[in-house]
Amino acid sequence: MSATTRAEALADLLADRPARVPRLRRGYRLQDVDAFLDHAARTAAPGRLTSAQVRAVGFGAQFGGYDTAATDDVLARLEDVLALRERDRALAGGHERRWAERAAGLSAAVRGRLGEPAGERFPRAGGLRRGYRPADVDALCDLVAAHLDGGSRLSADDVRAALFRPARGRRAYREAPVDAWFDRVVELLVAFER
Repeated sequence: MSATTRAEALADLLADRPARVPRLRRGYRLQDVDAFLDHAARTAAPGRLTSAQVRAVGFGAQFGGYDTAATDDVLARLEDVLALRERDRALAGGHERRWAERAAGLSAAVRGRLGEPAGERFPRAGGLRRGYRPADVDALCDLVAAHLDGGSRLSADDVRAALFRPARGRRAYREAPVDAWFDRVVELLVAFER
């Protein structure tokens, strides 16, 4: 995708708002999404918005809000466009070595977690806190490992769409470390493997 095509894709992507859900269903808070998309429209084209900032954004919920799947799709496409632009700029600017070092470091961090035995890859939630069912998380970890070893293909969208069943206490992985690690996986798949 050329720089001109990428700029047009950004403009098209940010021109419309996602669909809304019916009044009696929960969606993302309108004010939160509008504020972020307005910010993105102002800052993405001049290069002041990064793929990491898009990946880290979160929204509140409200009845009659924006459809979560449609909004997440917009964010995923925005992240992809920005990640490709970041890669292209780094490589065009003569920073191939720094980019390769960053990719190697990210890959090592991802692979390090995969080296742990299933059921022990992430800290447990403890107490009565909610978390993710370890078997679900470990199954996706195994798919990531197979992808990195060349045994299967996995896309960033596959990881983004993953859902983990809830569990509590010692029978659950803590959510924050799992989410942070899968954010690194998405970054690796989007920025370094295209």
